[in-house]
Amino acid sequence: MLGAVAAALQERKAEGWLVGGSVRDRELGRFSPDIDVVVTGDASAISREAARRLGLPWFTLSEEHRAYRVVGEHDHLDVAAARGGDIQSDLAERDFTINAMARPIGAGGALGGLIDPHGGLPDLRAGRLAAVSAHIFSDDPLRLMRAARFSHVFNLDIDAGLRAAVRAQAAQIVQAAAERTAAEMVLTLDAGRAGDAARLWHDLGLLHALLPEAGAGDGTVPSRPAPDALFAALDRLEESLANGGIPAARLEQSVDGAFSRATALRLAGVLAGVPAEKIGRVARRLKLSSPMMSFLATAARMSGWGALPSVTPAPDRPGREAVLFLWAAAPWEPEVLVLATAADGGATTTAAAQALLETWQVREAPGARHLPFDGNGLMSELGLDPGPRLGAALRAARLSWEAGEAGTAEEALAAARAALE
Repeated sequence: MLGAVAAALQERKAEGWLVGGSVRDRELGRFSPDIDVVVTGDASAISREAARRLGLPWFTLSEEHRAYRVVGEHDHLDVAAARGGDIQSDLAERDFTINAMARPIGAGGALGGLIDPHGGLPDLRAGRLAAVSAHIFSDDPLRLMRAARFSHVFNLDIDAGLRAAVRAQAAQIVQAAAERTAAEMVLTLDAGRAGDAARLWHDLGLLHALLPEAGAGDGTVPSRPAPDALFAALDRLEESLANGGIPAARLEQSVDGAFSRATALRLAGVLAGVPAEKIGRVARRLKLSSPMMSFLATAARMSGWGALPSVTPAPDRPGREAVLFLWAAAPWEPEVLVLATAADGGATTTAAAQALLETWQVREAPGARHLPFDGNGLMSELGLDPGPRLGAALRAARLSWEAGEAGTAEEALAAARAALE
């Protein structure tokens, strides 16, 4: 891609620089498929020419900032006009010193020497996150979340001055667009170590600013764990995810295309104890998808279930309480179980969760025994019309069957009849 950019720059008689995360990641030896470039001259025309040479589509990211994206199959190229018209002015407007480095793009895409007016490379090597200027958060309050993300993802110590600034201005995060805030949360939690992420958000004052429904960790939300208990539960959740607490094939499935299943679990863990009736408010404010809202609401509701029900020793007879629990947790049964294990951490809960997970796996396996009739069959057998009585009869038959009480169609029909008496 840099070769196409270089050719476009030459054609337009413009200058261009590789900037930001692209430079930072190269200095860290990290592969990044995405490329960030700033240019002098007409950024739109340069983007269009680079896209033409690459045979790829492009679109406008921001008219205001004259920023454009060329979209590859597995990567993208972002081209923006240099703020202030030159690279020094552009770097002075960036957020953190580690993101305020550049390399000039030469012929054929060759990169020139490092431009580092704010000491980003020394900070990067020292493992330090520092601000470029005192006004980075007034320019863009989302940078409050970005400070936490960069610290967490790259294991950087936040400079004392920057830490004080984040704490002082944490409440301003509500001024950032909700979608951008949610995206920063995802990127932070994607890195794992959810307990450490939550500790950092809490220390910086961002956790309460992000999730006022959770209270300030001061007991104002009675069902909410104290901060140390919350962090410990998130640490246990990470251990469970690493040790196969959820079947690998399921863990690989995305919840909604934005949240991986692991990251969705981490967010649910961060929200532990938030009353179920407030979860919808959180999800709507962060503009989360319907699947994520469903998952978080189910997790919150099931957290109030109490002790996990036990499963009977007979594998084909799990018992009513186990089946009712799994019904209530559907379609998020494994996720609810791993959250319950993380929240409690005790051997009894862990054993009960494992037994319930095995029961769920048996029920979901190909060839599993299913109730030998449906609603139409039940209407025919019992002379019922569609409606609440049919629903009650079918539920009773299904519960009897899945609990292992009924082993034949006749026994399941008897359970349905009993429900109507």
